Amino acid sequence: MIKCLFPIFLIYTICSAELYAQHIVDPQLRNPIQQAINSNRSIVGKGYEKDKTLLEAANVKSKSLPHITANAFYGYLHSAGNLDLPTLNSPNNLISLFEGSKDFKSQGQAGLVSINATQVIFSGFQITNGRKAIMEKAKAQGLLLEADKEQIAKSVVQSFDQLMLLKEVDTLIEDSEKRLEKEHTKIIKAIENGLAIPYDRDKLTLAMLELQAKKVELAGTRELIYQKLEQETSMPLEELKKVDYTLENILLENIDFGVEARKELQALDASQRAYEYVLRKEKGAALPQVFAFGSSAYANIFNTSLNLKQLPLLGDVNLRSNSLKFFPTFIVGVGAKWDIFNGNEHRNKVKSAQLDLVINQNKRDDISEQLQLLLKKNKVTYQTAIRSLAVNKQQVKVANNNLYLAARQYQEGLVEVTERLAAENDYYKASLAYYSQLLQQRQSALELLHSSGKLLNSLFSSYETL
Repeated sequence: MIKCLFPIFLIYTICSAELYAQHIVDPQLRNPIQQAINSNRSIVGKGYEKDKTLLEAANVKSKSLPHITANAFYGYLHSAGNLDLPTLNSPNNLISLFEGSKDFKSQGQAGLVSINATQVIFSGFQITNGRKAIMEKAKAQGLLLEADKEQIAKSVVQSFDQLMLLKEVDTLIEDSEKRLEKEHTKIIKAIENGLAIPYDRDKLTLAMLELQAKKVELAGTRELIYQKLEQETSMPLEELKKVDYTLENILLENIDFGVEARKELQALDASQRAYEYVLRKEKGAALPQVFAFGSSAYANIFNTSLNLKQLPLLGDVNLRSNSLKFFPTFIVGVGAKWDIFNGNEHRNKVKSAQLDLVINQNKRDDISEQLQLLLKKNKVTYQTAIRSLAVNKQQVKVANNNLYLAARQYQEGLVEVTERLAAENDYYKASLAYYSQLLQQRQSALELLHSSGKLLNSLFSSYETL
């Protein structure tokens, strides 16, 4: 028997969890929230900024890959100088060639084509740490993007909640109009029969006109909210007006509230890691950089002339060449660069990175304290809203009973029309206060979820089957 009941109990638990999740917001709000996020220009712009940061990280990573360049040039050469070659004596020392230094002039044309390749082998971990720092920066940008999305989602839900409140107020006004219309019809007949006076009729007429004025005011407020939603979601008005649900209080039970899930704090944590990588990068700049290189070149010097002045026995000598070619010349090797002293630039960059770490940590601690205080405040507001809602519910019940009694007593002539209208007004005010408090309770629940960083996940996870 127990084995049979256990699957049933499990199914009931899952279904209950799913129903509870769906009570955070109505499923109809999913599309407007998503549309508002997708069409928000600030969100789109920050998304592009994150993409640029990721491209920057890719550029840093590319520094560790081989860099290949091709060069080609053509030019005209002209030079004058002095040449001193070792003296060459004949066997009998009768003739001495290249004795002393001689002036010369040279000119010609040259062309060069080469392909060069370089690759960093060791950069003091600057490339690795620099890329990690940029990736953490991109992560921080993405987290701040999520925080903005939460704010947009909360705004959309609150706007629709206000529309649903206006719908409830419309219902209250319509119910009051129906009751007063019935009383108005009865009192007209009573006046015709001499059982009532026009004063009672005028009081009822005035009350009905006041309700009409409230309806006009509600229509204007509703139009403004729809205009706001049109701008936020970029959805047509016809689609927005299809959203219709009943306001219900949001109960947040078995939720561990804290500020650790706040995207702003997580972004600062990512920034802290980024600054740590920047510090490591700057410290690595003190190490030597090792790189490999290779080159293949083809050169041709053509139509050249060399003029030597006053050579022994020969006098002035004019030498010419049609072409001097250097076939592909290959060079392969390893090089190193080590900045031994750069005017304290390296030391200052290290100190700057250390200060960035301290500043960011101080900012993180300050914001954490502020968020914790805000969370405590929102918890108190949420709990107070729940208790106040229970009181308002009792007030509506009492006002409804008083309205029923006043209507019966007025029909029997036991009370004046003023007392009857007062009971009607008290019921309207009590009901309006209840729905206003219900709206405030929902807003306090949303604020509590937002202050703990769980709003967006709660809104969208509520549509998923647990």
